[in-house]
Amino acid sequence: MTDSSQTRLAYVAEVTYGTTPATPVFKKARITGESLSPSIQYVSSNEIRPDRNVADMTRVGQEAAGDINFELSYGSFDDFLESLMYSTWATNVLKNGVTRKSFTIEKTYAATANQFHRYPGSVVNSLSLNMRAKEIVTGSFNIMCQTTTSAQAIISGATYTEPNANPVINAANNFASLSITGGGTVQLMSLSLNITNNLEQQPVMGQVASKGIRAGQCVVTGEMEAYFDSQELFELFLADTAADLTFSLGGASTLKYVFFIPKLKLTANNVSADGNNQDVMQKISFQAYFDATTAAQLRITRTP
Repeated sequence: MTDSSQTRLAYVAEVTYGTTPATPVFKKARITGESLSPSIQYVSSNEIRPDRNVADMTRVGQEAAGDINFELSYGSFDDFLESLMYSTWATNVLKNGVTRKSFTIEKTYAATANQFHRYPGSVVNSLSLNMRAKEIVTGSFNIMCQTTTSAQAIISGATYTEPNANPVINAANNFASLSITGGGTVQLMSLSLNITNNLEQQPVMGQVASKGIRAGQCVVTGEMEAYFDSQELFELFLADTAADLTFSLGGASTLKYVFFIPKLKLTANNVSADGNNQDVMQKISFQAYFDATTAAQLRITRTP
């Protein structure tokens, strides 16, 4: 019997896309669940047979994808954020860019005589980050992988680094510095941030796995549920006025991230009285776009 509570997820950065480094130093990941799995594409033969049977099935492609779910903690996912943002941390600042970072991700099922499922050529396609009053900040990385392999032993010389023990971040006393220029005083019930790279597999003749993963447009969107205490946000929406968004997650002075979207438009703002004995809320959607001063759509600053 295999117990999900004994599953280990670890990863190592690749120098060459799709190639696991020799004697890899894997980092164990802090996760709440995952759904990485292979996908194999088949084509059935169209040969005509008088007995009406399908003549053959042939494999024409193989790839893999899935989600890695987590509770946010400082320093636990900085490598995945680099892959998501197609960039690298520079003086503790990360902005969306054009440099791909890939991993080999390994799942270990210890209860079944050490089954190892490996996913080389793994790139972060998207992130969904969810914050809500009185709850832990949670998220999910969607991963796109080149292929999948299976083994019954570790890679020769592989070692495994333990994750940090930093506390999980919540949206109560770990959420601060909320600012929306022109939006007045904003108090939120919930906030979600979604970043997607619109990745696509690149099939190639001569092999079943793709030759790589194509990066598409980086799109940053989000949703907010704000108390309707003033008109400013609604007027920003009606007037098609550009705004910005800043908030921090983590410690008061250290072990925190500051998220900054320098330019955005409110794409929806639904203010409605849904029934008796309820707060009137603003249900807001927004999308970021390029800011020349920041040279990005999203900037994340970390404070160790």
